[in-house]
Amino acid sequence: MIRVSSQITFCSPDTILRRTIVELNDKNILTHLFSLDDGNFELSQTLFFDGILSQELVSVKQNTGNKEISSFVNNYNYFDFSESLPTIELVKTNNPLILDVGTNSFNRLNSILPYLSKFLNAFSIFEIIAACTYYPALVSGLTTGLTENKYTHLMLWENVDLALKKLTSYSQLKEMNSLSSIS
Repeated sequence: MIRVSSQITFCSPDTILRRTIVELNDKNILTHLFSLDDGNFELSQTLFFDGILSQELVSVKQNTGNKEISSFVNNYNYFDFSESLPTIELVKTNNPLILDVGTNSFNRLNSILPYLSKFLNAFSIFEIIAACTYYPALVSGLTTGLTENKYTHLMLWENVDLALKKLTSYSQLKEMNSLSSIS
C-alpha cells in the first residue's frame, strides 16, 4: 500500500480536491481518499509531493478505432499528436478538449510537453489534465476519474504553475505506482 498527497488531486473536471491523500493498494486499486482536514489517518505513512495527482493517461487512438474517433470528433475539441505536433496555438472552443498522443505511456507526453506548453496557453492545467485523462477515458468507454475501488496508474503533474493554473515548459509527469517499493 502507498499513500500519496499533493496540493491538488484531480478526480474529474467536476471534482478537484485540495489537501487530500490518495491510498493505493499493491494491485493499483485506489482504496481510499482522505481529507487532510479530517485527521483520521497516519501521516507518517504518507508521501507528499508538489503538483497535481490524477488518473493515468488515456489515448483514444490506442483504445478505440478510427471509426469511433470520427463519431465523437464533433462533440470534442480533439487533437491527435501521435504523428505531428502543432505549429500554432490551439484554439479553445465550447467543446471539451482531448489531447491524444497515440499511446497510454506518459513517456511520450513527457517528451513533447515542453513543446506543447507553448501552444496550450488558452487552457488551464485542469482542462489539460482532463484532456489527457478524463475525456479520453470517457469516449473510450473506460472508467473515468479517480474514485475508490478503481484500478489506476496514479500520475503526478509536476512543475505546473499552481497560482496561474497553467502548464509550464518544465512540466512533467511521474507515475506514482512505482513508489510502492519504498513504502
